[in-house]
Amino acid sequence: MASAPKSMNSTPVDTITQEHEEIPQPRMMDRLRRRLFYNDPNDELTLQPHMDEKLTKKSELWSYFLFGFGYYSWANSCASLLLPILVQGIARNASHLESDPSVPCPDTDPVNDRCLVPFGWINVTPTSYVLLTNVVSVWCTIVVTLGVSALADHGRISKRIMLATSTSLCVLACFIFLGALEPSVWWLTALLFVLTGVINGPTQNFYDAHIPILTRYHPDVVRVQLKEGEASEAYIDAKTKVQTFLSGGSSAAGYAGGMVLTIICAIILLMVADDLITVGYCVIVAGVYIFIFICFYAKYAVQRTFPPLPAGSHWATYGYIRIGKTISKARRLKTLFYFLCTWFILGDGLAASSSMAILIAQDQLKLESSSMIIAALIQMISAGLGMIFWIRLQNRHGVSPLRVVLVNTIAFGLLPCYCLLGLIEGCPIGLKQEWELYMLAAFFGIFSGAIYSSNRVVFAQFIPHGHENELFALYEMSSVSSSWIAPLVCTAIIQTSSVRHTWWFLASQFFIPAILLLFVNVEKGRAEGIEFYKKEQEQRKLKVAGAQSDETGSGSVEDEERDIIKHAV
Repeated sequence: MASAPKSMNSTPVDTITQEHEEIPQPRMMDRLRRRLFYNDPNDELTLQPHMDEKLTKKSELWSYFLFGFGYYSWANSCASLLLPILVQGIARNASHLESDPSVPCPDTDPVNDRCLVPFGWINVTPTSYVLLTNVVSVWCTIVVTLGVSALADHGRISKRIMLATSTSLCVLACFIFLGALEPSVWWLTALLFVLTGVINGPTQNFYDAHIPILTRYHPDVVRVQLKEGEASEAYIDAKTKVQTFLSGGSSAAGYAGGMVLTIICAIILLMVADDLITVGYCVIVAGVYIFIFICFYAKYAVQRTFPPLPAGSHWATYGYIRIGKTISKARRLKTLFYFLCTWFILGDGLAASSSMAILIAQDQLKLESSSMIIAALIQMISAGLGMIFWIRLQNRHGVSPLRVVLVNTIAFGLLPCYCLLGLIEGCPIGLKQEWELYMLAAFFGIFSGAIYSSNRVVFAQFIPHGHENELFALYEMSSVSSSWIAPLVCTAIIQTSSVRHTWWFLASQFFIPAILLLFVNVEKGRAEGIEFYKKEQEQRKLKVAGAQSDETGSGSVEDEERDIIKHAV
């Protein structure tokens, strides 16, 4: 909110209402079309004059969901399925026997021997190679994302940065197959895998930061804000409903987009050949597929104006400095940082459980790529159905997003517990058969989508105004930065024991966060965010007032200071 409400003539509104009453009731398809694509003209007359930025329009919402439809397919299909298969398969082709490094590893697992592949100055199994490559990707992603994300809270560059990173991701996807095509450059696939992870980090952060921004300018929220005030319960409920709609809708769109992409890849594998080169070609198709939906976002998304970078700041260092300052004020946002610590553990468990299930299926069950494609489809279908169920449960029955996260976290912890049954000698279950992979994929989908969606809604309520991209960077990095812990621990377990013993560690990644979530107070976190913003604006006003008092007779302030005043009002 910026300036005082402008005066408005009520005559046009009355005229529109009067004319609307004279128009015959449209047919069902016309009503559906209007509901999906047409904005209420009354909003422009009654709400827009009170805003310093454009109201959220339906075309902007469509651009947001369409971007998620394409972009989330990278995480749901490529990063979680195709790339691990590709990297592990290429590493397996480049491996050699532990007993005789001059002998290439055979197609079938050797008896009383292991296949090893170079990773830097050490030799590891192909499964460990995938996990360690992910560790490198995580650390590089942390460095880049934390430095770039805060820039999007200033000026008019957030949309351009997001388009640049997402387009670069598509370009890299078109070259990642070279490691399978040319054996001498097998390491190139791992390098490109790391680069895609680095680029994916800022894109994911900018996309998630849309949730609080689109909510703030959504007509339903603005209408309640003007009528009831920001401190009212109705305003908080309106924000929560819109945030749930945006977060859940984008996740559902992502699962739907991933399902379509996975079906396309399955058809390619069935029609061409189920080998590594074809998997690489599927990644190229994914890059083109994602780029199509990026174009929709480029056309319809709105670039809003944020305050400029402070005087004397440099774009290369500003992000790290601002993140450091925000973390230094953690005592004023205790609930937010406590929640980040919980997500630090939970996000690691979610990512690692999915990866380990795929690696076990490929390494021990010897399943073909087509079988894992089927498992991925089952996961996405169940995730879409699960999202519909959990969103309806929140909106119709008033179940809080925090409670949804807690219930799903506990339920998800049962997955590694089930897999631990495989350690019991003679036990026929515990991810030992192909049908179990399909069953676990359905289980994973039902609960994982709701965790990701509702978790973002809870966190968005704690963010102070003007810190969306910066703090969503911390949110993403709290999950990503922990993602090197599970791979390292699992690698150590695999090197000294068996891959199935990793489930002991992964089980703790769910039950510990479940206990911590019991102590999260959403109301307290929301109040801390509001108080943080108010104090920040007071300090800016005092700084500007001091700068004005130092002016020698000009009676004016710099452009940057005028912008600060504008956004502080």
